[in-house]
Amino acid sequence: MIVSELKAAVTEPEAAVAIVHARGERESILLIRRSERKDDPWSGHWSFPGGRRDADDPDLLHTALRELEEECGITLGRGEMSAALRPALARRAAGPFVLVAPFVLDVGGELPAVVDGEEAVEAVWIPLSVWRDPGKHRLRAVPGLPGNMLFPAVDLNGVPVWGFTYRLTMEWLGLPAGAGSLEEAGFQVASRVLDFLVSHGVRVKQDWQDSHMQDPVGGQKARLARVEGMIPVKQLVAHFSKPGELFPNLNIIEIRPDGVRVVGMGFEEYLILN
Repeated sequence: MIVSELKAAVTEPEAAVAIVHARGERESILLIRRSERKDDPWSGHWSFPGGRRDADDPDLLHTALRELEEECGITLGRGEMSAALRPALARRAAGPFVLVAPFVLDVGGELPAVVDGEEAVEAVWIPLSVWRDPGKHRLRAVPGLPGNMLFPAVDLNGVPVWGFTYRLTMEWLGLPAGAGSLEEAGFQVASRVLDFLVSHGVRVKQDWQDSHMQDPVGGQKARLARVEGMIPVKQLVAHFSKPGELFPNLNIIEIRPDGVRVVGMGFEEYLILN
């Protein structure tokens, strides 16, 4: 199921985040590293300040501003909002997707942040130059998930920025520049994986076609290619985890001896199975 279909299934945003954008000499954005808590599906992750809408929040912008103040001690007004971005899907390890309303808040420079220890353990202003440098991006394993699952990420103080926060930042910045549709980008990555396998002696038995197998997100058919031969797991991981090798047109590559799963930026899936 691609992003547009998922958004249709999830009708209204349930949460909001604040993209606080400092426009000073060093353009940057504010991220927090969330406290590790069992009840938080994004425990320990880097994220934008934000959270679920309370029943007494008049609107989602209020939610974003309230969460920013609660989590970072930064008080901004509605006048600092420069853009309300289209709602974005946040995926959780268990349970349904959450539709999130992102708001861009412009400030003149980097403001001091005092984190609420219950919600977050640190706050960092990360320069936009980091995001625009392909050499800072790579596919990598992330804490708490199997090592054969690789995600696009940027390192920040030894902890990866990945998942929802990574996708949202890249979309806001329009990176990678000149990228086509989400589905085209995902298929290009899957095709590169297949080409790599062929270059290492794996034979294609069946080229890409729609499959009767269904993806685990929305029951949609995945695209499938079948191969014959041993999948070189270590070589594949090494090749596709080079800094700047993929910038960053996919959500995940899962590499196993019996197959490869590529999940594109639209959450569409491509399977290479032997």
